[in-house]
Amino acid sequence: MDKDFGIECGRQGASCLISLSGRITVDTSPELRTLLMERLQDAACGSLAIDFYEAEYVDTSVLAILVETLKDARACGKTFQLRRLRGRPRYLLQATSLLPLFGEIEDENPPGARHE
Repeated sequence: MDKDFGIECGRQGASCLISLSGRITVDTSPELRTLLMERLQDAACGSLAIDFYEAEYVDTSVLAILVETLKDARACGKTFQLRRLRGRPRYLLQATSLLPLFGEIEDENPPGARHE
């Protein structure tokens, strides 16, 4: 695994959240794909979201994985959403016109920010 790549998984009830950090490339994206497919197969996971706030770089291999995950989620009757897209991940999804396919959740507060 690339030392600059990180994945954290969490669950709140039937909602599964995967937080990405660092650089996700063709070398590390298979690990992401495997994790996403495992979560979709988990009956306890009714919805799946990926938080991109700490992901500084993704390449086009991630786009293929996101489209595959969306297709599989819909086939399973589950929701799949992207959270806090910015920088390169947002740019790639916008430039390829894929962003409208995904439910996007925006959080105005970055991690560690105070909620008022």
